[in-house]
Amino acid sequence: MASSGTIVTNFYAAVVKRDLKEARKYLRDDLVFKGLFETYPDADSYLAALTKLLSITVRLDVRVIIAQGDDAAVFFDLGTKAPVEATTFVAEWHRMKEGKIHRVQSAFDGRAFARMFGDG
Repeated sequence: MASSGTIVTNFYAAVVKRDLKEARKYLRDDLVFKGLFETYPDADSYLAALTKLLSITVRLDVRVIIAQGDDAAVFFDLGTKAPVEATTFVAEWHRMKEGKIHRVQSAFDGRAFARMFGDG
């Protein structure tokens, strides 16, 4: 079974290439994603939201992935275009279960994104 660091590295490599079919292979069906504005109860809901985010993404530069046991943290710069022109530093904590990503919690300064979610 692949390490948590390898799983997250492969997941983000697929996301950067916008190959969400490949990215989906690294997610459990019952994945739960907790973000600043919304929580997604399964992998398909999460990927639908990620697809929308990628539609305004101009770059996603992974700085580092740190892994220990079933946990991996990824830190990246997310560059977006209108309606949210910004460069945002994002930290995510990924938990694995049976060789796939099971839980994700994201932290970032969301002020630039607030109006997309009705808060600005």
